[in-house]
Amino acid sequence: MEKEISQRNEIISMFNKLRLSRKEIRLEHNDLKFQLKGFITKADPSVLSVFYDGSPSFIPLKGIRVCFDFTNNFYSSDETSVRIVNTGLRSIEFNLPDKLYFHPVRKHERIEGLEEIKVYIKNIETAELTKSTSVNLAELPATLRSIYLELQTEKPDVKKIIKMVGEELARFSNRFRINLFKDLSKLTPIENVVNVYKKTFWVGDTDNLTSYVHLGEKYGVIGYEKYFELVNKKTNPQVLEQIRQSYIEKGIISYAMVPIIIGDRVFGVIEVSVPNDPKYKPLSIYEIFYIKGLADILGEVIVRTQGTVENADVLFTVVDLSMGGVLANTKNVYVTHFIKENTVVILTLKYHEEEINLKARVVRYHYISGENAGLNVAFEFYIDDDKTRQQLSSLIKRIASFSKAKEEK
Repeated sequence: MEKEISQRNEIISMFNKLRLSRKEIRLEHNDLKFQLKGFITKADPSVLSVFYDGSPSFIPLKGIRVCFDFTNNFYSSDETSVRIVNTGLRSIEFNLPDKLYFHPVRKHERIEGLEEIKVYIKNIETAELTKSTSVNLAELPATLRSIYLELQTEKPDVKKIIKMVGEELARFSNRFRINLFKDLSKLTPIENVVNVYKKTFWVGDTDNLTSYVHLGEKYGVIGYEKYFELVNKKTNPQVLEQIRQSYIEKGIISYAMVPIIIGDRVFGVIEVSVPNDPKYKPLSIYEIFYIKGLADILGEVIVRTQGTVENADVLFTVVDLSMGGVLANTKNVYVTHFIKENTVVILTLKYHEEEINLKARVVRYHYISGENAGLNVAFEFYIDDDKTRQQLSSLIKRIASFSKAKEEK
C-alpha cells in the first residue's frame, strides 16, 4: 500500500539522510523516457540540488520526479521543475517537491518495454461496489427527486435521465456544459481548481467580481482566491479586471463550475455560464445547491453505467512485469470505483495467442498526468500452483530474451 510524506520538514529530512549517506537517486520523466542518476548535495525549504553522473543529451525542465530506494522502500516524488542547470559542474537545482510517495521495494526483478502484452481483469473476487455517491433523497427538491427515483429503478433509462438533467440545467442558462474528465493534463485552469479543491467554483455577479474572490468555506464553494493560490501567485487586481472584462465581452453575468464527485475523486464538472439575457437571472447560492444535486445524480449515472463488475473487463497496458506482480496502466479512471487497495482479482495476461490467468491483489494505484494520463495500478500475484508459476516464468524469460535481442539490433 502506497503511503505519502507531505510535511516539508520531513521531506527535507529524508533528502538530507540521502545526502549524508551518499545514496544514489534517479531523476525520471515518464513522458520523455528520461532517466539520470546522481547524488543530492543540498536540501533546504525551497531548493534541492543534485550532482549528476554522465552527459545527458537533454534535461527536461518540467515534470521531473526524484526516485530512490531507501530502507527497503521505493520512494518517488511529485513532479517538480528545474531552476538552474550547470553543465560544467554537472549540477541541477530543483524546486523542492511537495510530496514523497513510498512503498516496499519489489522482491523480484522486473522487465519493462512490454507493448505487446496486455492485461485484463477477468473477475473481481473481494470487492463491494460503491452503489451511491453523496445523494440524500430526503434533501432533494421534488424535481430532482423524480430524476433520482428514475435512476434507482432496476433498469434505469440513462438517456432519459441525462435528458431530464439537461432540461433542469436549461432553466438556469442556455450555455451549460457537462464535461467528464479523460485527460487531466488538458483541464482548463478553472477545471483544475475544481479538481484539486473538490468544491464548486462560483461567481454570482461577474460585474462585481471582487466580491467573489474570498468566499471561504461557509457554503462549500470557492472563488478566484483558490485560483491564485493554485498558481502560486498573489491576488492581482489588474488580472481580476482582465477576467471581469472577459466575462463582460462574452456576455456572461454569472458563472459556476460544479464538480461531479464519486468517492474522493472529481470525475467531471457541470459548467454553467448565465448569459446577459432577461430570460435568465444570476446564480444565487440556492441555485448552486440545486445544480450540485444534479451533479450528484450524474455521479450516480456514472456509477450505474461504468462502475459494475459486468464492465470490469478493462484493458491495461503493462508498464513492468515480474514473478511477484505487474504494474499496469489504463485510461479508464472509472476502474477505481470497483477495485480498491487490497481488492483480490483474477487477471488475464495475454501475449500474442497465449493467455495466463493469475490471482492478484491490488497493492496501490495512482493517477498520472501528461501525455500518458491515466491510472497506474500495481497488482501482487498470488501463485499457489507450480504449473502457473512455470508458465509465468517461461513467459517472462521469452519476453526478456525478445526485448534484449530487439535492443541489440
